[in-house]
Amino acid sequence: MTTGISTDAAPVLPGRRPSRRRTVGRALLSAVGVLLLALGTLTVDAAVVAARIERLAVDLPQGPGQTWVLVGEDSRARLPMGASAADFGSADEVTGSRADVVLVVHVDGPRTTVLSVPRDVVVAQAGAGRLALTWQDGPQATVDALCALGIAADHLVAVDLGGFAAVVDAAGGLDVDVPAPVRDPLAGLELRSAGPHHLDGATALAMVRSRSPEELVDGAWVPATVDPDGRAVASGAVLSALTTAVRSSLPRPWRLQRLAWAASGAVTVDAGTSARELGSLLGARLGDPVVLPVGSPAGGTLARFPTDATREALTTAGMSCAG
Repeated sequence: MTTGISTDAAPVLPGRRPSRRRTVGRALLSAVGVLLLALGTLTVDAAVVAARIERLAVDLPQGPGQTWVLVGEDSRARLPMGASAADFGSADEVTGSRADVVLVVHVDGPRTTVLSVPRDVVVAQAGAGRLALTWQDGPQATVDALCALGIAADHLVAVDLGGFAAVVDAAGGLDVDVPAPVRDPLAGLELRSAGPHHLDGATALAMVRSRSPEELVDGAWVPATVDPDGRAVASGAVLSALTTAVRSSLPRPWRLQRLAWAASGAVTVDAGTSARELGSLLGARLGDPVVLPVGSPAGGTLARFPTDATREALTTAGMSCAG
């Protein structure tokens, strides 16, 4: 079953500013919810499916309350089925794996704070490089970098964005309404007409990954205006539709089985996080994430530096990390 998206109710496509702000983190939050929903509601062959979930050996620094770090991992080593390296880039051209989206869920008593950490914020680890690149040195480097920023981690969940495409295909694809023709050659995205489109996994992933969108204006493709925090504007729409599709699969065991199998191949968790704890994250009532404030891109680069507002936001949320 597919789910339609109207532009009145959901974020619009890359290059179009939404009528009400949605954040990068909402995409990952929805993705994790979709995957855990499929895994958590499966009753047939649950042990076999659970055994497919990989575990990370990582030392997690703790802080006040309980903090989940959710990472959307992007690697060219695993492209979605049917995708071409010419569109996405090969593993030789784009080496390693990146923390494409980083979401932090902090629970302290009755208060829950959900923050989306900009991937291009400069962190003390990795030679003062960008947060996204720390994942190339492994999950521990990312966790340590977040700790240096002031964010602890009691739990770590990574979602492979290539596996996300498989989940979309297992759901039968998605229907979206496109307000205007859009393409992004670097992401492998091209939708040449406005109106309804049925997306397979590769195209849905291209929409989520789009960073340099172009719009068709008077017969010519021109760069679209892009918000530095708005890369996942389209992700909210795509993943909202996917969440609905997964929920509609609950009374259809054959489809749920297929979804859970695909989801289990896309999720990696730290060795100390139990299935019950994963379920508690799924059951939590989480609002839309708020983007952690950082500085604007510096000197025409992608790099964005922490500011006083960054530290104030983390302090207000009751977050800290002693390392």
